[in-house]
Amino acid sequence: MTSRDDLLIDLINRTEMEGEGPRITVVAQGVVITGRLAPHRQWATDVSERLGDAGLPDERFAEDFAREAAEIPAYPPAFLHLHGCQLISGASSLPTALGESFRIPLATISAWSVR
Repeated sequence: MTSRDDLLIDLINRTEMEGEGPRITVVAQGVVITGRLAPHRQWATDVSERLGDAGLPDERFAEDFAREAAEIPAYPPAFLHLHGCQLISGASSLPTALGESFRIPLATISAWSVR
């Protein structure tokens, strides 16, 4: 995102206020990823819980995400958080099924669509 996209920022902020957001597809550095927009706190809490249940050695990282969940999100947001992600296309080493959670810097997003 070379210039500030106020509509995308508004969509992220509404998701932060109201909970789960719409399904969205983004293009980030030539990779097309789709998922459901998630609030920052929910995203970090879900990752923390999954890591905490994973057993050693991953559970030690759960604390970092729990701390992230307690942080107040910055305005304007710097990241877009997704749940239920899939890689649609792109020259990338990412697996097709990305898993439940993904975080994308807004500065890397060149296009997006709500579906």
